[in-house]
Amino acid sequence: ARQYLGVAAPGRSLKVVMLRTYLALLARCGALYEQEGGGRPDNPADPYMTLLGYFNALRELGGSRRIIEEEVKGRLPTYPRRKRVGELVGPFGARELDHDPVELTSREPTHRVSESKRRLNQTFDEKDALDVAIATNMISVGLDVQRLGLMVVLGQPRMTSEYIQATSRVGRDDKRPGLVVTLLNIHK
Repeated sequence: ARQYLGVAAPGRSLKVVMLRTYLALLARCGALYEQEGGGRPDNPADPYMTLLGYFNALRELGGSRRIIEEEVKGRLPTYPRRKRVGELVGPFGARELDHDPVELTSREPTHRVSESKRRLNQTFDEKDALDVAIATNMISVGLDVQRLGLMVVLGQPRMTSEYIQATSRVGRDDKRPGLVVTLLNIHK
């Protein structure tokens, strides 16, 4: 089961919307993970601790990778300071990205893709669990990871079937639904 959410921000670049979405999701999921007892294998927030980013083209993925490695990684530790007026404690948790994002694309060697898939299957309490994985349509078939629950899609894929195939990679556990956030450019 999956929940779908579309986000469009007129007047903002899609990269800025992506940055803010990644920050909010990663920080909020970090807070929920800690509220549920932190590093235990049966933590109900575990599927949402790894964000799977989906991109329509390698060019989009390459530019976004830099944003994740520099901007998201740099801003995420201070994100919990964000609060609404009058709030003593905000909804976001302290979190740091321990690893750079892994890539599931055709430009990665087969052994590296296999290693990334192995790491995606690990619960977040394990040593080399992944915070962020970024991918292209390579994941539309062959990525069968039960634990994934969070995906951000940058732009609408060209074909509806591609969108359905890609987004079906999250929310495969009946007890923990997936969340798919699609970032849309209102001009395309």
